[in-house]
Amino acid sequence: MKKIALILALVVIGYTAGAQSLNVSSAREAQNRGYLDKAKKLIDPACEHEQTRDDAKTWYYAGLIYSQIGGEADKPRSKYKNLDPDWLNKCKNAALRCKELDTDKEYAEGNNTILSFVGNEYYKKAINAFNQQNWDEAMSFCDESIKIFNECGKKEYASESYLLAGKAAFNAHNNDAILKYLKPLVRSRSKDQFVYRTLFDIYKSTSDTNEAIKVAQNYTKAAKDDYNANMMLAEAYLLKGNMELGNAEIQKALDKTSDKPELHASLLAAAGAVFESVKDFTSAESRYKESLQSLPNQFLANFGLGKMLYNRAVDKLNDANNVPPEDETGLYDKLLQESKEFFRQSIPYFNSAIQFIDNLNEEGQAHNRANLYHCLNALNTVYARLEMYDELKPVKARIESLQKEAQN
Repeated sequence: MKKIALILALVVIGYTAGAQSLNVSSAREAQNRGYLDKAKKLIDPACEHEQTRDDAKTWYYAGLIYSQIGGEADKPRSKYKNLDPDWLNKCKNAALRCKELDTDKEYAEGNNTILSFVGNEYYKKAINAFNQQNWDEAMSFCDESIKIFNECGKKEYASESYLLAGKAAFNAHNNDAILKYLKPLVRSRSKDQFVYRTLFDIYKSTSDTNEAIKVAQNYTKAAKDDYNANMMLAEAYLLKGNMELGNAEIQKALDKTSDKPELHASLLAAAGAVFESVKDFTSAESRYKESLQSLPNQFLANFGLGKMLYNRAVDKLNDANNVPPEDETGLYDKLLQESKEFFRQSIPYFNSAIQFIDNLNEEGQAHNRANLYHCLNALNTVYARLEMYDELKPVKARIESLQKEAQN
């Protein structure tokens, strides 16, 4: 009797295993015919049964079925829309398990397609989170997307996730996360200006000029025709104190825009700002004025030069205020006069910047409202310091008008 019972048990076990193997094929058939509910009921037990759970085929079909369930989830009128709310996680796990078991690469091509689909779904979730300004959630979904795209060899798709995550980190003011997501894009020779500009500004803010130079050099290698790359490298060299190399890179940028007058003038103004940032005021003024000679009717160089002179006036004023009361050398009066002279020199440039904005169409004026406000505020201070009260009145009136407009 014991022997018969043992044989019977073996028959039952064998039959069950055969049934599970049959379930895998039946699940695939049901999926082919569009019966996703039936396919799900058949494949789930096969994924758990000891006879079929270590078979790559089982998990390949599971990934295939759940990817189709996911496809139906996006269709509002599909009867399978809510078949399994956790379909994405199950699809991901199935595809990863298939890859682990598929040592002969029998299902590799199809399974990589499933993984690519999964990675894209996480990327879509990341975009939605980003648009809702849920920065941490966006980064989390990007992490999943990056992992999956790398698993299936789609590194070019992973780059999009790195970039989106980097932008989320930037909005979250998380420098560690910015470095985590954007540095791989530098290594992969991204041409996106945001990548390099963001990393450059981080290193610049921490006075890590060596890393700033490396970032800018990588930018020039990745985007050889982009004048912005040369301007960034010029800024890096100037921060390091290397005027010769800085000037050389600025000239390269200018050479790339010589056939585009407006862009060329803007770049000259940008060069002025770069020199100003390293307190080379002579070179800055030269570039600003060269820009104005090239294109007199513009905002950038007029505002840039006016702002530089204004800031130098403020610096002189602060220096004057720091002169000890007992000082009898006349230094205070000297600095005060120098301050007033810089203020006076800034006036025509601010007025030209304002005139440029006033001559724009309605849309252009609306776009430059903040710029107009900055110019008027600067003139308000200048005229008050120089006791030019007749000129001060209309400026105050325009500032008040802008403030009322903003309140409404």
